[in-house]
Amino acid sequence: MQRRRSFRSPILGRLTWAWLCAFGLIAGLGGIFLYATTTDDGAGRIALPVEQLEHFARNAVTPQANETPEDNNNNNGLRLSAPGLRDGSPGIASAESGEDTSDSLDYLDEAQTPLDILADDTETDVIITIDGKQQNESHVGADQPMAAQRKAPIPDPYPELLRNTPLGKVPRIAPDGRKALTAYARTYKGDYSKPQIAIIVGGLGLNRALTEQAIDELPPEISLAFAPYAKDLDFWTKKARTAGHEILIELPMEGHSGNQDALGGAALLSTRTEQENRQRLDWLLSRFGGYFAATNYMGSKFSTSDAALTPVLLQLRQAGIGYIDDTGAATRAGAAAGASFTTIDKIVSAAPDDSGRRTVKRELRKLENIAQNEGAAIGKTYAYAATLDEIALWAAGLDERGLSIAPASAILRARTATR
Repeated sequence: MQRRRSFRSPILGRLTWAWLCAFGLIAGLGGIFLYATTTDDGAGRIALPVEQLEHFARNAVTPQANETPEDNNNNNGLRLSAPGLRDGSPGIASAESGEDTSDSLDYLDEAQTPLDILADDTETDVIITIDGKQQNESHVGADQPMAAQRKAPIPDPYPELLRNTPLGKVPRIAPDGRKALTAYARTYKGDYSKPQIAIIVGGLGLNRALTEQAIDELPPEISLAFAPYAKDLDFWTKKARTAGHEILIELPMEGHSGNQDALGGAALLSTRTEQENRQRLDWLLSRFGGYFAATNYMGSKFSTSDAALTPVLLQLRQAGIGYIDDTGAATRAGAAAGASFTTIDKIVSAAPDDSGRRTVKRELRKLENIAQNEGAAIGKTYAYAATLDEIALWAAGLDERGLSIAPASAILRARTATR
């Protein structure tokens, strides 16, 4: 009798098994990539050529509370010159080129005196990010301690207050009429019978230590302005809002010094067309979210050109954000655009070291005199360790001197309402 043979599967060679495993791995990775690119939960930064940036926007993952800038740097992020736009204007050199790639705006005053606040212990290439979904902070309740109420967080960007552009998400007025000007402003809870003083500290985000010092050591009523070319802006601005600081974005504008290289590729220039400046403004406004207003960096020449500045302020008004000028030359353009607009009353000289502390004290006292005479005053300075120390000491004694510290948004809105 012939024995029936049972069926046996063919024996596969090692090479065949290797090919099958490789195919399975590739299929799995392909599925993960497809999921990431078709949902809002995937990778937040996609490497793209500069010319494609205008046609592709990708949601970014919002840094969590326990993340650090180092966590955000460990990615295959989009590292580009900042920014080469449609007219092919050069941006900041890339790290791969071996050229200088400081996270700057070079902070110069109009006389081209360097304000050396750019030294940092991190890498120096510019990272362009596109904001994505945000989670709203929970507000501090009235039953919590006064110290907690004083540090009540500013909310994260609301999706309904953002619109998509080819260069990223920028502010807009919500369908129900809400504006960033009020949504992200710190509530003033001081004594209205006292003269009010606001301080804006600019140049933040460029230097980690100084940015941390400003966020952690200054009273939450101090308003903080962030440079658009800095790295990790989502992280730092979220940290500032969580600490209760309202924030602004700095707009690099043409100054009389003629040092346009210090302003970067997104500078607003009187020699550019309205379309070119408005496009650059979209890029600048997309750098991070949650700010109530913009302020100028330099800009003494740009601000004197009503033809150049008025369209910019009109675009800010249509976006629902305010504008705080420190040149004193933007009044006519602000009125023509119908912008929520005011002017800094005094620039407080930044102290690069302890030798400048006396000057900072003297100018803060002058700001007090303006507030006493006018009822309110806004000062502006840039971040140095000695300057921040003096501001913290000065703010602690304001109440004893019969003055009240206020967020800049409160004075901006009050002045706009009385015009």
